[in-house]
Amino acid sequence: MEYGEFIGELLKRSDIVRIVSRYTHLTKKGGTYWGCCPFHHEKTASFTVSADKGLYHCFGCKAGGNAINFISEIESVDRGEAIRILAKEANLEVPQFKQGDRNYARDAQKRERLYKLMRAAARHYHENLSLPAASSAREYLAKREVGESLVRRFGLGYSVSGTEMIQYLEKQGYTKSEMKEAGVAAQKADEYYDVFYGRLIFPIINNLGEVVSFGGRVLVQNPDFAKYRNGSQTFIFDKSRNIYAVNLLKKRKQTKGLEYVIMTEGYMDVISLHKAGFDTAVASMGTSLTQTQAKLIKNYCDRIYISYDGDGAGQKATLRGLDILAEAGLNVKVIKLPDGLDPDDVIKKKGAEFYAKLIEDAVTLTKFKIETLGKKYDLKRPDEKAKFAVEAAKVIKSLENPVEREEYLKLLHEMTGYTMNTLYKQTEMSAPPEFTEKPSTQKEQKPAAVIDPSLKFVLASVLNEKPYCDYTLNVFPYLESELGRRIYERGLERFKSGKSEGLAEFYEQTPEQDKELLGEIANYPFLDGDGADKYAACVKSLAINSLTAQKSALAEKSKETAELSLLLSYAQEIKKIDSEIERLKKGETDY
Repeated sequence: MEYGEFIGELLKRSDIVRIVSRYTHLTKKGGTYWGCCPFHHEKTASFTVSADKGLYHCFGCKAGGNAINFISEIESVDRGEAIRILAKEANLEVPQFKQGDRNYARDAQKRERLYKLMRAAARHYHENLSLPAASSAREYLAKREVGESLVRRFGLGYSVSGTEMIQYLEKQGYTKSEMKEAGVAAQKADEYYDVFYGRLIFPIINNLGEVVSFGGRVLVQNPDFAKYRNGSQTFIFDKSRNIYAVNLLKKRKQTKGLEYVIMTEGYMDVISLHKAGFDTAVASMGTSLTQTQAKLIKNYCDRIYISYDGDGAGQKATLRGLDILAEAGLNVKVIKLPDGLDPDDVIKKKGAEFYAKLIEDAVTLTKFKIETLGKKYDLKRPDEKAKFAVEAAKVIKSLENPVEREEYLKLLHEMTGYTMNTLYKQTEMSAPPEFTEKPSTQKEQKPAAVIDPSLKFVLASVLNEKPYCDYTLNVFPYLESELGRRIYERGLERFKSGKSEGLAEFYEQTPEQDKELLGEIANYPFLDGDGADKYAACVKSLAINSLTAQKSALAEKSKETAELSLLLSYAQEIKKIDSEIERLKKGETDY
């Protein structure tokens, strides 16, 4: 089966309404399903799904595409993984085909094999926890007040020896090289060993519910071993793209919804918070936050509380990570923990009510940055205070909103005692600052594609295969873009042969830069009464606009020459164009 044929069959078998309904409630209105967009957390529905077209489109954030795009975006996976997910659900085997350096069939088979290996390993680690050899692990969990229900919820386990898991997986039919590729085993000389030997096991489960790696904690202090060992990067695991307990976060959203997410640093922090009732807690696994992780979180909720250790939250790497979250459009607040304590300590020593109060008192990202800067300087010394004010002013100056800048200048005034006028000057703001909107500096805004309204109606009618489309009217001279030509050629082919590729397939073959505009055209808001008369009027308008543009070009050329013969020629052409425009307006000329 060829690539295009397989993708076409995959999209036909992928019920986009059913797929999208797993993530947002849809209500049918006419031939279209409407719901709140799962990508930008709106309250008023502006998200549409068309079963006939096989496409989704948001009129708010402009997200759109077919089932492959939807799974790729909502699950934060690459295109190959999205194809694998849909193919598995549709009971389709991914055929042998390549695109660039990617062999989709090989990748899909390899990924499925490693997922199965990791599931088997996770189950066996969990079973090991009940063995006599795991008594130290059970004692540790009892000491940390982690009961049986939490052990099951997080799938905790234990590695009893360096070879036991290797032997078990071999009996299940897996090779040592596969274990190494999955990140469970490592090789020393000719010997393979379990890299998590002697550790309490924390399975890392992705947003698709697949075990992709493990974390391990030593139970006996040993200077030769790090307290925690995280799984290495593998074909199925990239720590920059994964978040610990995101599978539980996804389940929580589907069952109860989400008001906010709590981001911590470690496994035990997450488990303790879940036990205390804060079951939206996840962990970044000790890594600096990445854009992919930020996007993954935003798919579930746009409010996030950062709850890192009291000592670690002020580090530059942490601040960079918080900026990444803000740039992704997340509303970021920082929970200020008592110095030297992590969330697990706070829950055990001070209780859930105290932690709830910390959430209530969480500070904005900007305030946290300013206060963190303040800790670096001795504000009682004039020179140190001046340095702090200069650095804090840079933070405030970077804010988009003048009202926000005003508020944080007041905070800086309270912390330093400098006059507001002085601080205004430091940030190069006028006093008082005028409330004027400025373009966002966080993310460069892509200019919206501009398309003539008449052309948009014609292309939308053709793309949606409206019966009133008149292909005897020549539209080709007015199609300047490649997308416009492709849409019209598709419609013309259907008119001639009665056949055309599905819209979802057409979308699949469209260059990335044209997909947003294609989504708008495909979801054009037709009105009652739209028909042949409007179609013909729009084609006439395109013809008149084209002739008017030609006339303007000739007029410009006339200004640039003094040669009489050329001036006469241009004048004659302009006169012909004027006559043609008049005939078009009277309806006397074909176009």
